[in-house]
Formats: sequence, structure tokens, C-alpha cells
Amino acid sequence: MEKTVLITGCSSGFGRALCNEFKDRGYFVIATARNVMKLADVKADLKIELDVSDERSIRNSMKLILSEVTGIDILINNAGYSVRSAVEEIEIDKLKNMMDVNVFGTIRMMQAVLPVMRKHGGGRIYNIGSISGRMTGIANGGYCSSKYAIEAITEAARYETKDMGIEICVIEPGAMDTDFFGTLARNSDGKMKDPDSCYRKIYERDLNFRSRQAKSDVQICAKRLLQINEDKKLKVRYTIGVSWIYRVFTIMPDGLKEWAVRRFN
Repeated sequence: MEKTVLITGCSSGFGRALCNEFKDRGYFVIATARNVMKLADVKADLKIELDVSDERSIRNSMKLILSEVTGIDILINNAGYSVRSAVEEIEIDKLKNMMDVNVFGTIRMMQAVLPVMRKHGGGRIYNIGSISGRMTGIANGGYCSSKYAIEAITEAARYETKDMGIEICVIEPGAMDTDFFGTLARNSDGKMKDPDSCYRKIYERDLNFRSRQAKSDVQICAKRLLQINEDKKLKVRYTIGVSWIYRVFTIMPDGLKEWAVRRFN
């Protein structure tokens, strides 16, 4: 029987790759984005305008979705982006907007879909976090905090819904070859290139690091999530496209981790 997967943030990057992979595997794919025109060449059965930061948009989208399908087997909370700067210089409005998408958007979608899954006896939710939810980088406190929050939200919801036939886990990607870093640059580089900032040396190091940072193939990462979905029982978390050195960072004692981050990040 054909299963239905609902994916947020499909206009580019990981969300787009996930749509293509799930569609090729025979799923009924519902692709969503704030601008539905950007879904024109995405492989999907339904393409719907949905803004995860807008409760009315979510309600309207869910009504449309449930007029087309009887249930949702899989929800992938992928919508998200990054704003970067030192904590002292974070623009609070930009931070709030990012949290509204990365954190509250994930919660809103879970609140919309969990009753549907419960009614139909189960389902799976993949919350797309980041390896940045396990380790904090310099000039990245805002984004990291949003992904740390996804870790906590996922674990709590997993405990709460386990007896309902619903499995929830967090996917922790590393850097992928998507426009994520282009969006990050457009959101952040104006501030990070300010020659008068007292953090300019940190920013210069970060900009240099990003220019040479190795990135995983997004299509391979999407295929990996398909493989994970074949597991009979989901683990709490999975890393995707993460190099061995970052895996080591996540298990280092705090003192050693601090030295390593300041040395290599």
C-alpha cells in the first residue's frame, strides 16, 4: 500500500532531494514551501504553499492535504535556516524569526500532524536537526541553540507518543552541498564583514573556514534517510554526512572540546 510522506522546506536543498528520493521509491509525496512556484520541478504528487511560521497557513494546508489523502505516514520537518554572529551582536529580531521557523515551526507541524497519525494508528516523524545541535561553534550560538532545542523537543515527544504507535527521531546532518550556506551568507555576512566589530578576527576565521569547508552530497544524504526509514525501530538520533572529526567533537570532555573548537573552528 502506497505510503504518504509530508515534507517541509522543499524549495531547495535537502527537502528537494528528499522529495525526489521518496518519489522514486514509490511514496505519495507532499512537497511544501512558502513559495509554491519554487516547487515547479520537484518530484511530488502534491505541491502546497505552507509557511511553518504561520498557524493559519498550516491549518489551511492541512485541510487541503486531508482532502486529498486519508492519512500521513511520515512527516519530515526540514524547514530551517541559519543566522550567524557572535552572541553579543545577534540581532534579536533576526534570532526570533529564525527560531520561529527552526523551532516553533517544527512544533507547529508536529501539533498539526500528530492527531492525524494517532487517528490512523501510528506514523513516523523525522525532525531535521544538525550536528550543530550536539556541538556549539564560534559565531554560531543562535543557530546551534535552535538545533539543541530540536534535540530536546524530539526526545520529549518521542517519550510522550511511544505508546501511540508513533516513532519520532532527530536527523543530524553535517554540512551539505546546498544553498544553505548561500542563505546564511545573505543573512549574516553584512555584519560579519564589519571592520569595526570587536569580533572581526573571529568572523574572518569563520568566513575563511566556510569558504573551504567540506560538504557532503545532498542526494547521498537523502538516500541515507530512506535507508534509515527501513529500520524496523527508529533510534533517537542519526547523523548523516558528518565527518569523523565532528563525531569525535560530540563526545569530547568539555575542556578538550573548548580547546579544539577554539583551535580548529
